[in-house]
Amino acid sequence: MESEKIKRDRVNELKNKIYYAETARDMYKGTHIILYETNSMYVDALKQELSGLEYSEGA
Repeated sequence: MESEKIKRDRVNELKNKIYYAETARDMYKGTHIILYETNSMYVDALKQELSGLEYSEGA
């Protein structure tokens, strides 16, 4: 049961990080391509981790 709470907390944390990383990424879209790409890679990595956690929750 404790591991389920930890997993839910991590899912919520990842969702928050994704939101803020996407916001930061979008601010750089037209002005700084390197920061835009860096944030895009970070968002992709967060989404991949999130999907792995959500997949393991469903299993």
